[in-house]
Amino acid sequence: MVSAGRKERKTETERERSRRASARHLQDLRRAHGSPPPDVAVKATAHPVRLSGAPASSNCTSPGALCAELMS
Repeated sequence: MVSAGRKERKTETERERSRRASARHLQDLRRAHGSPPPDVAVKATAHPVRLSGAPASSNCTSPGALCAELMS
């Protein structure tokens, strides 16, 4: 199916038309369900959760001990 004034692609197949229709449908679903329903209360502000990473330094003095610590 081609819009008025547009030429159909030579490689246009039923599978390609179905793929594009599915992609459009998925985009519509994301747009419709992207935000919570109007009757759901949402906090005005949100605070990100901060996770501390691995310690930057080690107590190991020898390379072998440091390697063993990293492997465990």
